[in-house]
Amino acid sequence: MVNVAVRTTLQENDSDRFTALEEVLKEAGFWDELERHFTRSGKTKSEFLIAIKPNLMMFYSKEDMSVITDPALVEHLINRITEKGFTNIALVESQNVFGNWFKNREVVNVARHAGYNPTNYRIVDLTKDAVSHTYKGSLGTYFAGKTWKDADFRISFAKNKTHFSCYYTLTIKNIYGTTPEQNKFLEYHKDREVDSVTVEMIKEFPVHFGIIDGIWSSDGLLGIKADYTPKHTRTIIAGPDIVAVDMVGAMKMGLDPMKSSFTRLAVEEFGKPEICITGDASVYRDWDNVPPGIEHILNYGEEWYGFSNMLGFLSSEMDSAFPVKTTSRIILAIRRFILRILKAISLYE
Repeated sequence: MVNVAVRTTLQENDSDRFTALEEVLKEAGFWDELERHFTRSGKTKSEFLIAIKPNLMMFYSKEDMSVITDPALVEHLINRITEKGFTNIALVESQNVFGNWFKNREVVNVARHAGYNPTNYRIVDLTKDAVSHTYKGSLGTYFAGKTWKDADFRISFAKNKTHFSCYYTLTIKNIYGTTPEQNKFLEYHKDREVDSVTVEMIKEFPVHFGIIDGIWSSDGLLGIKADYTPKHTRTIIAGPDIVAVDMVGAMKMGLDPMKSSFTRLAVEEFGKPEICITGDASVYRDWDNVPPGIEHILNYGEEWYGFSNMLGFLSSEMDSAFPVKTTSRIILAIRRFILRILKAISLYE
């Protein structure tokens, strides 16, 4: 039986979110898991490498922080870990498809704009950290971020969001961000299957603990990349089995967890966990899910790389800290028009 803990904030301004995080970690057995893996490693606390993968690279504006893991929560977790004597801590991410269309999208730069201030940890760009690795599955001889590969304890600290191609993106889908290639549209959507690649990454480099930041959540059709009316769901979910954590996260969205191809593949690979939920398992109020069938349309569309790449740019808002690469006035005008439509849809949701 796998324990998954759920905690909610009580203060309207979420000033107690750090307390909620500490409580959910304790109830889900985080410290016991960390100590168990540390003891088995035979390493010192300064040698024992802890890698934390937040949802970071979808950051586009400080006006909408609902699409990334709250940096303050991540750094609070790191502070608590360092209080236990661990000092070898890395926050890891890889560059993503935004780098196709916008400048300055290196991980360290995005992290700085999002609010990270690494004083007792380091930020690692897995795209720049890539080394050759021979996988046991279909990836064969390919790349892996060295820091993620070498980590003794891996944490997926995801954001609570919907996703138009798989209904929801939580701790499993978050690991997609450890794949090192920057042009993820081309490498993992057109040339490979993104869900199978993600599950193979988890199989090769097991994730030891999963956390979902659902204090503010991004729902609806565009939840993955923008939400002008995010939901104040006031929730943190955590557990030692990321499949179980995601299943609880999906149920709180009012979804059958198996609607996601990522979860289905993970269950096929690792088995379906028996779950004991500690805390509030009720469905989020006024939650908007992605309309059914959208994922099939997008699955066909992503095979047309040029089309999907252009559509991705046209539908992506971005802060001026990350200037657009194109100078075409026509394309920029079309983008402004499409963004107005998408914003109207989001506001309506």
